Amino acid sequence: MTEDITIPEDTLAEATALMDERFAHADRSKPVLATLYELGLDHVARDLIEHPELYRKGEPLPMPKKRFEPVNPMSLMQSDIKLPSLPQVFIEMRQVINDPASSATDVANVISQDTALSAFLLRMVNSSFYSFPSQIDTISRAVAVIGTKQLSTLALGTSVMDMFKGIPTDILDLELFWRHSFACGIIASQLAKMFKQGSPEKCFVAGLLHDIGRPVFMMTLPDRAIAATAISRNKGALMFKAERIVAGFDHSELGGMLLRKWNLPFSLVTAVLYHHNATKAAKTPESLYVYFANIIAKTLGIGGSGDFFIQDVKNERWEESGLTPDKLKELDAGLGPILEDAFSILTTMGT
Repeated sequence: MTEDITIPEDTLAEATALMDERFAHADRSKPVLATLYELGLDHVARDLIEHPELYRKGEPLPMPKKRFEPVNPMSLMQSDIKLPSLPQVFIEMRQVINDPASSATDVANVISQDTALSAFLLRMVNSSFYSFPSQIDTISRAVAVIGTKQLSTLALGTSVMDMFKGIPTDILDLELFWRHSFACGIIASQLAKMFKQGSPEKCFVAGLLHDIGRPVFMMTLPDRAIAATAISRNKGALMFKAERIVAGFDHSELGGMLLRKWNLPFSLVTAVLYHHNATKAAKTPESLYVYFANIIAKTLGIGGSGDFFIQDVKNERWEESGLTPDKLKELDAGLGPILEDAFSILTTMGT
């Protein structure tokens, strides 16, 4: 954690009220959730002192006046609605990686053509995310140290971040959205390292992409997205359940379909698809760590995806995965420098 600061009583009371609201659907008598609540309370109280603007509530949204008929999400994939396309640089990287005659130098050459992507990747590999003992100053060296598939996975996550423009900030603030997504990716990758299961790079990118269905939902079904946001805010409903009310499916399903359309690795697809479904997420480490990371990032108040409330989770689900109260405290204690590094990189990207 950061240095000790004195938290005024009125700030602590405000933070407590926010956390109580955030945990409206979660049973705080469970030891792991109780620990998460206390960790989140500390983070939110500090944020209220240092960044009070993050907690200003927007204008209330009117409740929908009509009943929406369910939509087949597959029809969105096949319709004339312009869905985001897989970034060209990643398509080229995938072609090179899949070519048995290609080399690591060929991969580095493709990445190096995109100066913004190259700068991001170099900052990432030199950050606390990896903590390499010496500076890595070229993409060729980064490929040699990390590997072609791992670096291309990181490149994918980065290159989708400038796809979504023009979404109203009162519905989804993209800066807060990407901060939450980045935090989710960092936390998921730290869990993979902590328990030595799954790929940290895949966990990072899966966490980064876990909510990609949210902006896609807003681009393709704006009226329903606004209606779902209004239901969530005014009725205190979990966002993915509000989306199901207005559309018959939620952002995790839509995001999973988009990643399947892009022919991305199965581990990334399932992590996005199941980040609100603990039972199905438990089938792979990447999916499970993204599921937990999403809850942890939201509890700690890092960024915001427009999805405010914490899901209830069986205590056994956490502890059987190794996430005991002590492990959560250990995770939280080491997050500060890594997140600070990650957010400084995010800021330089202008997101």
